[in-house]
This record gives sequence, structure tokens and C-alpha cells, in this order.
Amino acid sequence: MKKNALSAALLLLISAGLQAQNYMRSYDHHDIQISYGMFTPDQFMNVSSAMLDEQYPEKRYVRDNYSGTGALFLTYRHIGKNENWLWGVTAGASATTSEIYNVGQLAGELKRNFITLAFEGEYRYRNQGIVQLYSGIGLGYTYGTETLTTPEQLKYTGNVSGVAYQVNIVGIRLGTKVAGFAEFGFGYKGIVNFGLSVQWF
Repeated sequence: MKKNALSAALLLLISAGLQAQNYMRSYDHHDIQISYGMFTPDQFMNVSSAMLDEQYPEKRYVRDNYSGTGALFLTYRHIGKNENWLWGVTAGASATTSEIYNVGQLAGELKRNFITLAFEGEYRYRNQGIVQLYSGIGLGYTYGTETLTTPEQLKYTGNVSGVAYQVNIVGIRLGTKVAGFAEFGFGYKGIVNFGLSVQWF
């Protein structure tokens, strides 16, 4: 009798464990993205920095002839069990080049490089068929370095690191397991960010 009860309890535990495992697997959804962003914050923010202020104490310098590589990012997101909430991490890099003028005279070429790590969250308010519409936010840290090269080929370096954020006002993803997407907002991924998304379940 005891053996039968023990066997039944063991079978019940195994069955419950398998059901729980299947339940977890059914919501073990993932999304990986690779994206390219344009119009990153350095293009719009004040060019000032501790290094430039030290070189030009009167702070009468300006930036001109700006160019940038854009921002390349790799993102992982976990999809919640209701498939409307996503959260995860992202990592990316960007670089900019510009000319610095001090009191109207060319002072040198400024190069900046940025590496960003951040946590992100996303909410899909439309998630039907091949169309997903969503908004999202991200918060992290950007490690930035800068190098000023003067016309005399003197080099000065500095640090422009700080808190990084991304606000996606609206995003659209078209597809199911493999899809293209575009996001519109402001932050470390730029004003326009688009790329390829792969999901698996």
C-alpha cells in the first residue's frame, strides 16, 4: 500500500514537473535585433567638454563640418508570456568627426568614439499577424572618448562619458519570426533606427 502511494506521489511530482517545464518553455520567447541608427545625440548636443574648455578657456569655440558613422547596435529582448511586454539589453557603438573653430580660426579636428550599454523595455500595443506597433525606453551608460588634432598635429584627449537614454515614441515591426523594423524617437540609437529582428520560441 505504501509502495503504491509512494509511486503515485512520485508520478504526480514528475507529471507536475513536466507540465511546469512545458509551461515555462511555452513562454520562453526571445528576440535578437541588429540595427543602424541615424542622427545620434552628439550631433545635436552642445560640443563643450572638459578637454575643450581646458584648451580654450574663453569657451568661444564652435563645431562645423560635422559627420558621423551612425550607431550600430545589437539587442537581445525577452518576450513576456502575454507577448506584449519585452525587456532586455543592448550594446552598440558610434563615432563622429568635426572641425573646431576658436574665435573664427580653425583650431583642429575633433574625433569622438562612443560605446553604449543599456537596459531596455518595450510595450506592444498592437501585436497581431505580421504587424507589431510599439513604444519603448532604454537607460544605460555611454563611454565616450575624444581626440583633438590641431593643425600643428598636436593631440589632446578627453572623456565624454555619461548616462545614456533612448525614448522610442513609435516603432513598427513587419513580419513574424524574421522581420524588419523601424523606430522613431531620440537617444543613443538616434532619431531613426531600423534593422532586422529574429524571434524564436
